[in-house]
Amino acid sequence: MKDKLVNKKESKPEPAWTKKDFKAVLMNFFLQHCPQLGGELLVERLVLELIKTIETYYPATERMKMGQALWYAVDAAETAGYGKALERCKLVPVVLDMIHDDDIEAYLAKEKKRKRNITKVVRIFDQTYQQGGVLTLADAGSIMGLSPSTISSYLREYEKEHNRLVPRRGTIHDLGPTLTHKRIICIKHCYEGKSIEQTARETTHSVRAVTRYTNDFKRVQTCLKEGWKVEKIAAATGLSKSLTQEYIDLIENKPQEETEG
Repeated sequence: MKDKLVNKKESKPEPAWTKKDFKAVLMNFFLQHCPQLGGELLVERLVLELIKTIETYYPATERMKMGQALWYAVDAAETAGYGKALERCKLVPVVLDMIHDDDIEAYLAKEKKRKRNITKVVRIFDQTYQQGGVLTLADAGSIMGLSPSTISSYLREYEKEHNRLVPRRGTIHDLGPTLTHKRIICIKHCYEGKSIEQTARETTHSVRAVTRYTNDFKRVQTCLKEGWKVEKIAAATGLSKSLTQEYIDLIENKPQEETEG
């Protein structure tokens, strides 16, 4: 008897208002205009995923504060490689502080515009990474109304002054053949004596990436001790000639801080 009551309750019709929501609108659209998708169960799954995506990429504006903006960044966990099309990468929505209280205070204090811009650029890269994404130089340039080369100049200046890597797509996803971020990693581990794990934390890189860069550094260093030329070292290590030369320059021109005392 109890089972019959339960079954009767379960088969109770849904209230009419549940058939007038956004989900119902999408269900009706797909069933009418895309019958090839299948029956109601399959269409419902598709609609639920679509609603989930919309809610993720179009967050409610009331959650955002004045001075903030929404941006889509490449997922920091994306397995990327040089030349991978951006449209093939997973994106994540991030909320960035375009105008922060610190910006206003710096302006009132008559801080130089370049310094204020550098602070803002670093902030949006950091905020993006903290929310699981990574910006490109082009992203930051579009946000700031500056060229990617200017953004790159700001980052180099900041990283040199603070000996800290700013997380961005080129470094996190290891795009491009240059030593720019590898240099800081090698200095921290090979010259400052920091562990692989600590270096990884300080440079927002994986332990695997830090291990690879420092091993390349040590291989080039070993070849140099044998008196090999850059061409032979590049062939033996599998590194490009230009990257090998940059490692050599780093080895032969030991950072000043490390040679004092």
